Amino acid sequence: MTQTTAPAAAAAPDLAAPPPPLPRPVLQMWRTPIYQADCPGAEDHLPILRDLILDAEKTDTQAANFGGIDAIKSSQTMLTWDHPSIDWLKAQISAAAVALAADVLGGAASEITGHGVDAEAWAVVYRSGGSLRPHTHHDSAWSGVLYVAADASGADEAGYLQMLDPRPAAVGCQASPGVVRFQPVPGRMIAFPGWQPHSVRATASDSNLRIAIAWNVAYHEIFTGMS
Repeated sequence: MTQTTAPAAAAAPDLAAPPPPLPRPVLQMWRTPIYQADCPGAEDHLPILRDLILDAEKTDTQAANFGGIDAIKSSQTMLTWDHPSIDWLKAQISAAAVALAADVLGGAASEITGHGVDAEAWAVVYRSGGSLRPHTHHDSAWSGVLYVAADASGADEAGYLQMLDPRPAAVGCQASPGVVRFQPVPGRMIAFPGWQPHSVRATASDSNLRIAIAWNVAYHEIFTGMS
């Protein structure tokens, strides 16, 4: 007679065992877009802009050292100058602002085009040891800088643009990745949200001249800027 063996009873589940782990995604919230581009045609326009800026510096009664150390900030009227190189500058600013708006807003960026653009630009001339204190451009949507002239220097990171962590609490708790620096390269445009804190490291003592054009773009109901 053949005997059969009954199947073993299934083990009872361990109700005390922890559940399998669930995915724990890390969200990236409120990221900061930074635009960087080497502007086409810069080799043709930068020498002209350099001369325009240095000539205007001689007669600019509104030029000041506000916010800087050994750095002269011009009147904020560059975009009103009548010159083809200023038209080129406007086009580079517009390209940066459009790219940033599209990155942040996606398809909705087209909705702001009918509200007008208020734009301004000014020159900052740094000589030996010049720097710029930490600050923001809080009344603009986008801000940026185009480098016109930057003498080579043997000093590490002299004259670099510094992006500071905009989260004071993170900095205070040492939970910040720290400062991000950008090298000043003639013809290069760096643009960012107006609320982004930034500063400029001191130029080297062996540097003769560094010229940058800073700008702001804001959106308003009345077009007053870059037509």
